[in-house]
Amino acid sequence: MNNVQSPKPATESLQPTSDQNRVFSGTSYVLMWWSSLIVIQAFVLGQAFLPPIGKMNLLQSLLILVIAAVTFVVMFSLNGQAGMKYGIPYSIQARSGFGIQGSKIVEFLRALPAIVWFGIGTWIAALSFDGILTSLTGFTAPWAKFVYFAVLQAVQVVLAYRGIRTMKWFNIIGSIVIAAVMTYMLVHILNTRDFKVEESWKSAGTWGTPFWVGLTGAIGVLATVMLNISDITRHLVKSQRSLWFGHVAGILPPWFFMLTLGLIAGATLGTWDPVEALMQLSPHPAAMIVLLTFILLAQFTTNLTINILPPTLIFMDVFRMRWSTAVVLTGVLGVFSFPWLILGNMETFFNFILYYSSLFGPILGVMLCDYFIIRRRELNVAALYTTDASSPHWYAGGFNIAGILSIVVPGTITMIWFLPMSWMIGLPSAFLMYLVLYPLFHAQPESIP
Repeated sequence: MNNVQSPKPATESLQPTSDQNRVFSGTSYVLMWWSSLIVIQAFVLGQAFLPPIGKMNLLQSLLILVIAAVTFVVMFSLNGQAGMKYGIPYSIQARSGFGIQGSKIVEFLRALPAIVWFGIGTWIAALSFDGILTSLTGFTAPWAKFVYFAVLQAVQVVLAYRGIRTMKWFNIIGSIVIAAVMTYMLVHILNTRDFKVEESWKSAGTWGTPFWVGLTGAIGVLATVMLNISDITRHLVKSQRSLWFGHVAGILPPWFFMLTLGLIAGATLGTWDPVEALMQLSPHPAAMIVLLTFILLAQFTTNLTINILPPTLIFMDVFRMRWSTAVVLTGVLGVFSFPWLILGNMETFFNFILYYSSLFGPILGVMLCDYFIIRRRELNVAALYTTDASSPHWYAGGFNIAGILSIVVPGTITMIWFLPMSWMIGLPSAFLMYLVLYPLFHAQPESIP
Protein backbone atom coordinates (compact mmCIF):
# COMPACT_ATOMS: atom_id res chain seq x y z
CA MET A 1 0.00 0.00 0.00
CA ASN A 2 1.33 3.43 -0.92
CA ASN A 3 0.99 6.04 1.78
CA VAL A 4 1.52 9.70 0.98
CA GLN A 5 2.42 11.64 4.11
CA SER A 6 1.64 15.30 4.52
CA PRO A 7 4.76 17.46 4.15
CA LYS A 8 3.62 19.50 7.15
CA PRO A 9 1.84 18.60 10.41
CA ALA A 10 -1.15 20.84 9.72
CA THR A 11 -4.42 18.97 9.60
CA GLU A 12 -6.00 21.62 7.38
CA SER A 13 -4.68 19.80 4.33
CA LEU A 14 -5.91 17.44 1.64
CA GLN A 15 -2.87 15.24 2.20
CA PRO A 16 -3.36 12.08 4.28
CA THR A 17 -3.48 12.74 8.00
CA SER A 18 -0.59 10.95 9.66
CA ASP A 19 -1.08 8.91 12.82
CA GLN A 20 0.71 11.46 15.01
CA ASN A 21 -1.48 14.31 13.76
CA ARG A 22 -4.87 12.74 14.54
CA VAL A 23 -6.68 14.98 17.01
CA PHE A 24 -9.61 12.78 18.11
CA SER A 25 -9.36 10.07 20.72
CA GLY A 26 -12.39 7.82 21.17
CA THR A 27 -13.75 10.03 23.98
CA SER A 28 -13.27 13.38 22.25
CA TYR A 29 -14.80 11.90 19.10
CA VAL A 30 -17.97 10.99 21.02
CA LEU A 31 -18.16 14.45 22.61
CA MET A 32 -17.69 16.06 19.21
CA TRP A 33 -20.78 14.23 17.94
CA TRP A 34 -22.77 15.18 21.02
CA SER A 35 -22.10 18.85 20.42
CA SER A 36 -22.72 18.54 16.68
CA LEU A 37 -26.03 16.67 16.86
CA ILE A 38 -27.67 18.45 19.79
CA VAL A 39 -28.97 20.81 17.15
CA ILE A 40 -32.19 22.70 16.56
CA GLN A 41 -32.58 21.31 13.04
CA ALA A 42 -33.23 17.88 14.60
CA PHE A 43 -35.68 19.51 17.02
CA VAL A 44 -37.50 21.05 14.01
CA LEU A 45 -37.72 17.62 12.39
CA GLY A 46 -39.34 16.13 15.48
CA GLN A 47 -41.88 18.97 15.63
CA ALA A 48 -43.28 17.91 12.24
CA PHE A 49 -44.20 14.32 13.15
CA LEU A 50 -47.12 14.36 15.61
CA PRO A 51 -50.45 16.23 15.44
CA PRO A 52 -51.38 19.03 15.25
CA ILE A 53 -48.46 19.81 12.91
CA GLY A 54 -47.78 16.28 11.64
CA LYS A 55 -49.93 13.33 10.65
CA MET A 56 -48.20 10.35 12.29
CA ASN A 57 -48.82 8.67 15.62
CA LEU A 58 -46.23 8.06 18.32
CA LEU A 59 -45.40 4.51 17.22
CA GLN A 60 -44.67 5.61 13.65
CA SER A 61 -42.62 8.56 14.85
CA LEU A 62 -40.49 6.42 17.15
CA LEU A 63 -40.00 3.87 14.37
CA ILE A 64 -38.60 6.62 12.14
CA LEU A 65 -36.24 7.70 14.91
CA VAL A 66 -34.91 4.14 15.34
CA ILE A 67 -34.51 3.38 11.62
CA ALA A 68 -32.72 6.67 11.01
CA ALA A 69 -30.43 6.18 14.02
CA VAL A 70 -29.37 2.68 12.94
CA THR A 71 -28.80 3.96 9.40
CA PHE A 72 -26.52 6.73 10.68
CA VAL A 73 -24.37 4.40 12.77
CA VAL A 74 -23.97 1.83 9.99
CA MET A 75 -23.35 4.23 7.12
CA PHE A 76 -21.02 6.51 9.07
CA SER A 77 -18.99 3.51 10.20
CA LEU A 78 -18.82 1.88 6.78
CA ASN A 79 -18.09 4.93 4.65
CA GLY A 80 -15.76 6.35 7.29
CA GLN A 81 -13.39 3.39 7.17
CA ALA A 82 -11.39 4.69 4.20
CA GLY A 83 -10.80 8.01 5.93
CA MET A 84 -9.69 6.40 9.17
CA LYS A 85 -7.49 3.78 7.47
CA TYR A 86 -5.77 6.03 4.93
CA GLY A 87 -6.23 9.49 6.46
CA ILE A 88 -7.80 10.82 3.25
CA PRO A 89 -10.69 13.32 2.98
CA TYR A 90 -13.89 12.91 0.99
CA SER A 91 -12.49 14.93 -1.92
CA ILE A 92 -9.78 12.33 -2.46
CA GLN A 93 -11.86 9.26 -1.57
CA ALA A 94 -14.45 10.19 -4.22
CA ARG A 95 -11.85 9.99 -6.98
CA SER A 96 -11.86 6.21 -6.79
CA GLY A 97 -15.51 5.81 -7.75
CA PHE A 98 -16.03 8.87 -9.95
CA GLY A 99 -12.65 9.71 -11.48
CA ILE A 100 -10.20 12.53 -10.97
CA GLN A 101 -12.46 15.03 -12.75
CA GLY A 102 -15.77 13.30 -12.07
CA SER A 103 -15.20 13.54 -8.32
CA LYS A 104 -15.57 17.31 -8.62
CA ILE A 105 -19.22 16.80 -9.55
CA VAL A 106 -20.03 14.93 -6.34
CA GLU A 107 -17.90 17.37 -4.38
CA PHE A 108 -20.00 20.32 -5.52
CA LEU A 109 -23.19 18.35 -4.89
CA ARG A 110 -22.03 17.78 -1.32
CA ALA A 111 -20.94 21.39 -0.82
CA LEU A 112 -24.25 23.02 -1.78
CA PRO A 113 -26.48 21.59 0.99
CA ALA A 114 -23.69 22.14 3.53
CA ILE A 115 -23.60 25.84 2.68
CA VAL A 116 -27.39 26.06 2.98
CA TRP A 117 -27.37 24.19 6.31
CA PHE A 118 -24.61 26.56 7.45
CA GLY A 119 -26.92 29.47 6.68
CA ILE A 120 -29.90 27.81 8.36
CA GLY A 121 -27.91 27.20 11.52
CA THR A 122 -26.67 30.79 11.62
CA TRP A 123 -30.20 32.12 11.03
CA ILE A 124 -31.47 30.11 14.01
CA ALA A 125 -28.60 31.54 16.04
CA ALA A 126 -29.56 35.05 14.88
CA LEU A 127 -33.17 34.51 15.97
CA SER A 128 -31.91 33.37 19.35
CA PHE A 129 -29.63 36.38 19.70
CA ASP A 130 -32.54 38.64 18.84
CA GLY A 131 -34.60 36.94 21.54
CA ILE A 132 -31.83 37.47 24.10
CA LEU A 133 -31.49 41.19 23.34
CA THR A 134 -35.26 41.68 23.29
CA SER A 135 -35.56 40.06 26.71
CA LEU A 136 -32.69 42.07 28.21
CA THR A 137 -33.17 45.47 26.56
CA GLY A 138 -36.56 45.44 24.84
CA PHE A 139 -34.89 46.31 21.54
CA THR A 140 -35.90 44.54 18.34
CA ALA A 141 -36.30 45.54 14.71
CA PRO A 142 -37.04 43.71 11.43
CA TRP A 143 -33.58 44.49 10.08
CA ALA A 144 -31.76 43.53 13.28
CA LYS A 145 -31.98 39.77 12.67
CA PHE A 146 -30.19 40.12 9.36
CA VAL A 147 -27.40 42.13 10.98
CA TYR A 148 -27.01 39.48 13.69
CA PHE A 149 -26.99 36.83 10.97
CA ALA A 150 -24.06 38.49 9.16
CA VAL A 151 -22.10 39.07 12.38
CA LEU A 152 -22.58 35.51 13.67
CA GLN A 153 -21.61 34.14 10.27
CA ALA A 154 -18.35 36.09 10.53
CA VAL A 155 -17.67 34.84 14.08
CA GLN A 156 -17.97 31.21 12.95
CA VAL A 157 -15.64 31.84 10.02
CA VAL A 158 -13.04 33.20 12.46
CA LEU A 159 -13.35 30.08 14.66
CA ALA A 160 -13.05 27.75 11.66
CA TYR A 161 -10.19 29.85 10.28
CA ARG A 162 -8.07 28.74 13.22
CA GLY A 163 -8.33 25.11 12.17
CA ILE A 164 -9.57 21.69 13.22
CA ARG A 165 -7.97 21.76 16.69
CA THR A 166 -9.83 24.92 17.67
CA MET A 167 -13.03 23.36 16.30
CA LYS A 168 -12.38 20.23 18.38
CA TRP A 169 -12.01 22.01 21.73
CA PHE A 170 -14.87 24.41 21.09
CA ASN A 171 -17.12 21.42 20.38
CA ILE A 172 -16.02 19.43 23.44
CA ILE A 173 -16.70 22.32 25.82
CA GLY A 174 -19.93 23.14 24.00
CA SER A 175 -21.19 19.57 24.27
CA ILE A 176 -21.08 19.64 28.07
CA VAL A 177 -22.94 22.96 28.34
CA ILE A 178 -25.51 22.01 25.72
CA ALA A 179 -26.28 18.61 27.28
CA ALA A 180 -26.80 20.17 30.72
CA VAL A 181 -29.20 22.86 29.48
CA MET A 182 -31.25 20.51 27.32
CA THR A 183 -31.56 17.92 30.09
CA TYR A 184 -33.01 20.61 32.32
CA MET A 185 -35.45 21.66 29.60
CA LEU A 186 -36.62 18.09 28.97
CA VAL A 187 -37.27 17.47 32.67
CA HIS A 188 -39.12 20.78 32.94
CA ILE A 189 -41.34 20.02 29.93
CA LEU A 190 -42.26 16.55 31.18
CA ASN A 191 -43.13 17.96 34.61
CA THR A 192 -45.21 20.93 33.47
CA ARG A 193 -46.69 20.18 30.05
CA ASP A 194 -49.62 17.92 29.26
CA PHE A 195 -48.08 15.61 26.65
CA LYS A 196 -50.84 13.18 25.67
CA VAL A 197 -48.74 10.11 24.91
CA GLU A 198 -51.67 7.71 24.98
CA GLU A 199 -53.69 9.84 22.57
CA SER A 200 -50.76 10.09 20.14
CA TRP A 201 -50.06 6.36 20.38
CA LYS A 202 -53.63 5.33 19.67
CA SER A 203 -54.27 7.76 16.82
CA ALA A 204 -54.54 6.15 13.39
CA GLY A 205 -51.57 8.01 11.94
CA THR A 206 -50.51 7.08 8.43
CA TRP A 207 -48.16 4.64 6.73
CA GLY A 208 -48.52 6.55 3.48
CA THR A 209 -46.60 9.48 1.99
CA PRO A 210 -46.22 11.46 5.25
CA PHE A 211 -44.49 8.47 6.87
CA TRP A 212 -42.00 8.07 4.00
CA VAL A 213 -41.41 11.80 3.79
CA GLY A 214 -40.70 11.79 7.53
CA LEU A 215 -38.33 8.82 7.23
CA THR A 216 -36.45 10.26 4.25
CA GLY A 217 -36.35 13.63 5.99
CA ALA A 218 -34.91 12.09 9.15
CA ILE A 219 -32.23 10.18 7.23
CA GLY A 220 -31.67 13.09 4.87
CA VAL A 221 -30.71 15.47 7.69
CA LEU A 222 -27.43 13.54 8.00
CA ALA A 223 -27.29 11.98 4.52
CA THR A 224 -24.92 14.82 3.72
CA VAL A 225 -22.47 13.77 6.45
CA MET A 226 -22.60 10.13 5.34
CA LEU A 227 -20.79 11.17 2.16
CA ASN A 228 -17.95 13.16 3.67
CA ILE A 229 -17.64 11.30 6.98
CA SER A 230 -14.00 10.63 6.07
CA ASP A 231 -13.33 14.34 6.55
CA ILE A 232 -13.88 13.62 10.24
CA THR A 233 -12.75 9.99 10.66
CA ARG A 234 -9.35 10.83 9.13
CA HIS A 235 -8.67 12.70 12.39
CA LEU A 236 -9.69 9.71 14.57
CA VAL A 237 -7.11 7.33 16.02
CA LYS A 238 -6.99 4.11 14.00
CA SER A 239 -9.32 1.66 15.68
CA GLN A 240 -12.40 -0.16 14.42
CA ARG A 241 -13.67 -0.16 17.99
CA SER A 242 -13.31 3.62 18.25
CA LEU A 243 -15.03 4.03 14.90
CA TRP A 244 -18.15 1.95 15.63
CA PHE A 245 -18.33 2.80 19.33
CA GLY A 246 -17.79 6.47 18.54
CA HIS A 247 -20.83 6.49 16.28
CA VAL A 248 -23.03 4.44 18.60
CA ALA A 249 -22.20 6.48 21.70
CA GLY A 250 -21.80 9.77 19.87
CA ILE A 251 -24.87 9.73 17.62
CA LEU A 252 -27.64 7.80 19.38
CA PRO A 253 -27.96 9.84 22.63
CA PRO A 254 -28.17 13.33 21.07
CA TRP A 255 -30.30 12.09 18.16
CA PHE A 256 -33.00 10.55 20.37
CA PHE A 257 -32.72 13.42 22.81
CA MET A 258 -33.35 16.22 20.31
CA LEU A 259 -36.00 14.37 18.28
CA THR A 260 -37.89 13.44 21.46
CA LEU A 261 -37.77 17.05 22.59
CA GLY A 262 -39.11 18.11 19.20
CA LEU A 263 -41.91 15.53 19.34
CA ILE A 264 -43.02 16.80 22.74
CA ALA A 265 -42.82 20.46 21.73
CA GLY A 266 -44.72 19.89 18.49
CA ALA A 267 -47.49 17.92 20.19
CA THR A 268 -47.92 20.31 23.11
CA LEU A 269 -47.50 23.70 21.40
CA GLY A 270 -48.40 23.11 17.74
CA THR A 271 -45.95 25.76 16.50
CA TRP A 272 -43.40 25.33 13.70
CA ASP A 273 -41.00 28.13 14.71
CA PRO A 274 -38.34 26.32 16.78
CA VAL A 275 -37.05 29.38 18.63
CA GLU A 276 -40.57 30.55 19.49
CA ALA A 277 -41.46 27.03 20.66
CA LEU A 278 -38.48 26.79 22.99
CA MET A 279 -39.14 30.29 24.33
CA GLN A 280 -42.70 29.26 25.20
CA LEU A 281 -41.38 26.18 26.99
CA SER A 282 -39.03 28.21 29.21
CA PRO A 283 -40.23 28.33 32.84
CA HIS A 284 -39.10 31.94 33.44
CA PRO A 285 -37.20 34.79 31.69
CA ALA A 286 -33.79 33.85 33.12
CA ALA A 287 -34.16 30.26 31.90
CA MET A 288 -35.28 31.56 28.50
CA ILE A 289 -32.11 33.63 28.14
CA VAL A 290 -29.98 30.61 29.08
CA LEU A 291 -31.89 28.48 26.59
CA LEU A 292 -31.50 31.01 23.77
CA THR A 293 -27.79 31.15 24.54
CA PHE A 294 -27.72 27.37 24.23
CA ILE A 295 -29.44 27.53 20.84
CA LEU A 296 -26.85 29.99 19.61
CA LEU A 297 -24.00 27.81 20.91
CA ALA A 298 -25.54 24.66 19.43
CA GLN A 299 -25.56 26.17 15.95
CA PHE A 300 -21.90 27.08 16.24
CA THR A 301 -20.80 23.57 17.25
CA THR A 302 -22.83 21.95 14.49
CA ASN A 303 -21.74 24.34 11.77
CA LEU A 304 -18.06 24.04 12.66
CA THR A 305 -18.05 20.25 12.30
CA ILE A 306 -20.73 19.38 9.77
CA ASN A 307 -21.37 22.40 7.57
CA ILE A 308 -18.15 24.44 7.29
CA LEU A 309 -15.60 21.64 7.00
CA PRO A 310 -16.97 19.87 3.86
CA PRO A 311 -17.20 22.84 1.46
CA THR A 312 -13.90 24.20 2.77
CA LEU A 313 -12.02 21.02 1.87
CA ILE A 314 -13.88 20.81 -1.44
CA PHE A 315 -12.90 24.37 -2.41
CA MET A 316 -9.31 23.53 -1.47
CA ASP A 317 -9.36 20.60 -3.89
CA VAL A 318 -11.27 22.14 -6.79
CA PHE A 319 -9.86 25.68 -6.71
CA ARG A 320 -6.48 24.91 -5.11
CA MET A 321 -7.24 27.30 -2.27
CA ARG A 322 -5.58 27.55 1.10
CA TRP A 323 -7.60 26.51 4.16
CA SER A 324 -8.08 30.10 5.29
CA THR A 325 -9.30 31.33 1.91
CA ALA A 326 -11.69 28.39 1.50
CA VAL A 327 -13.18 29.00 4.97
CA VAL A 328 -13.87 32.64 4.12
CA LEU A 329 -15.48 31.67 0.78
CA THR A 330 -17.73 29.18 2.58
CA GLY A 331 -18.82 31.89 5.00
CA VAL A 332 -19.58 34.38 2.22
CA LEU A 333 -21.64 31.86 0.26
CA GLY A 334 -23.54 30.95 3.42
CA VAL A 335 -24.75 34.54 3.68
CA PHE A 336 -26.41 34.19 0.28
CA SER A 337 -28.20 30.91 1.09
CA PHE A 338 -31.37 32.80 2.17
CA PRO A 339 -32.10 30.35 5.02
CA TRP A 340 -35.12 32.33 6.25
CA LEU A 341 -37.00 31.20 3.13
CA ILE A 342 -36.31 27.50 3.75
CA LEU A 343 -36.86 27.45 7.49
CA GLY A 344 -39.97 29.61 7.27
CA ASN A 345 -42.08 26.89 5.63
CA MET A 346 -42.34 23.22 6.61
CA GLU A 347 -43.02 21.99 3.05
CA THR A 348 -40.02 23.89 1.68
CA PHE A 349 -37.84 22.54 4.50
CA PHE A 350 -38.70 18.92 3.71
CA ASN A 351 -38.51 19.37 -0.06
CA PHE A 352 -34.99 20.75 0.33
CA ILE A 353 -33.99 17.52 2.12
CA LEU A 354 -35.88 15.19 -0.22
CA TYR A 355 -34.38 16.58 -3.42
CA TYR A 356 -30.74 16.45 -2.38
CA SER A 357 -31.34 13.00 -0.83
CA SER A 358 -32.36 11.72 -4.28
CA LEU A 359 -28.73 12.26 -5.35
CA PHE A 360 -26.93 11.60 -2.07
CA GLY A 361 -28.33 8.07 -1.73
CA PRO A 362 -26.86 7.05 -5.13
CA ILE A 363 -23.53 8.77 -4.42
CA LEU A 364 -23.17 6.81 -1.18
CA GLY A 365 -24.20 3.60 -2.94
CA VAL A 366 -21.41 4.03 -5.50
CA MET A 367 -18.83 4.85 -2.82
CA LEU A 368 -19.71 1.79 -0.73
CA CYS A 369 -19.72 -0.55 -3.72
CA ASP A 370 -16.43 0.82 -5.04
CA TYR A 371 -14.58 0.57 -1.72
CA PHE A 372 -15.94 -2.71 -0.33
CA ILE A 373 -16.68 -4.76 -3.49
CA ILE A 374 -14.54 -3.39 -6.32
CA ARG A 375 -11.46 -2.34 -4.29
CA ARG A 376 -11.92 -4.84 -1.45
CA ARG A 377 -10.97 -2.10 1.03
CA GLU A 378 -7.57 -1.55 -0.59
CA LEU A 379 -6.84 1.87 -2.10
CA ASN A 380 -3.77 2.99 -4.03
CA VAL A 381 -3.31 6.31 -2.24
CA ALA A 382 -0.56 7.56 -4.54
CA ALA A 383 -2.83 6.97 -7.54
CA LEU A 384 -5.63 8.96 -5.90
CA TYR A 385 -3.29 11.95 -5.59
CA THR A 386 -2.09 11.69 -9.20
CA THR A 387 -4.24 14.17 -11.10
CA ASP A 388 -3.23 13.61 -14.72
CA ALA A 389 -3.90 10.92 -17.32
CA SER A 390 -1.25 8.65 -15.80
CA SER A 391 -3.56 7.92 -12.87
CA PRO A 392 -5.59 4.69 -13.07
CA HIS A 393 -8.46 6.83 -11.76
CA TRP A 394 -8.38 9.03 -14.85
CA TYR A 395 -10.73 6.58 -16.59
CA ALA A 396 -12.32 8.33 -19.64
CA GLY A 397 -11.06 11.90 -19.69
CA GLY A 398 -11.05 11.98 -15.90
CA PHE A 399 -14.56 10.59 -15.51
CA ASN A 400 -15.68 7.15 -14.33
CA ILE A 401 -18.74 6.72 -16.56
CA ALA A 402 -19.99 3.78 -14.48
CA GLY A 403 -20.02 5.94 -11.35
CA ILE A 404 -21.61 8.97 -13.04
CA LEU A 405 -24.39 6.90 -14.63
CA SER A 406 -25.07 5.21 -11.32
CA ILE A 407 -25.88 8.63 -9.86
CA VAL A 408 -27.77 10.17 -12.75
CA VAL A 409 -30.13 7.29 -13.54
CA PRO A 410 -31.36 6.39 -10.01
CA GLY A 411 -31.25 10.05 -8.96
CA THR A 412 -33.44 11.17 -11.85
CA ILE A 413 -35.93 8.32 -11.45
CA THR A 414 -36.36 8.83 -7.72
CA MET A 415 -36.56 12.61 -8.07
CA ILE A 416 -39.42 12.32 -10.58
CA TRP A 417 -41.41 9.31 -9.35
CA PHE A 418 -40.26 8.31 -5.86
CA LEU A 419 -39.26 11.54 -4.13
CA PRO A 420 -40.73 10.63 -0.69
CA MET A 421 -38.50 7.50 -0.66
CA SER A 422 -35.62 8.95 -2.68
CA TRP A 423 -32.69 8.01 -0.42
CA MET A 424 -33.92 4.49 0.40
CA ILE A 425 -34.43 3.59 -3.27
CA GLY A 426 -31.45 5.48 -4.65
CA LEU A 427 -28.73 3.90 -2.50
CA PRO A 428 -29.31 0.19 -3.27
CA SER A 429 -30.16 0.96 -6.92
CA ALA A 430 -26.88 2.80 -7.43
CA PHE A 431 -24.94 0.12 -5.55
CA LEU A 432 -26.24 -2.64 -7.84
CA MET A 433 -25.98 -0.52 -11.00
CA TYR A 434 -22.34 0.33 -10.30
CA LEU A 435 -21.59 -3.31 -9.54
CA VAL A 436 -22.92 -4.25 -13.00
CA LEU A 437 -21.52 -1.31 -14.97
CA TYR A 438 -17.97 -1.16 -13.58
CA PRO A 439 -16.76 -4.42 -15.22
CA LEU A 440 -18.37 -3.33 -18.52
CA PHE A 441 -16.38 -0.08 -18.63
CA HIS A 442 -13.16 -1.07 -16.90
CA ALA A 443 -10.77 -3.92 -16.37
CA GLN A 444 -10.06 -5.18 -12.88
CA PRO A 445 -8.75 -2.51 -10.50
CA GLU A 446 -5.01 -1.97 -10.46
CA SER A 447 -2.98 -4.00 -7.98
CA ILE A 448 -1.89 -2.20 -4.83
CA PRO A 449 1.92 -1.99 -4.66
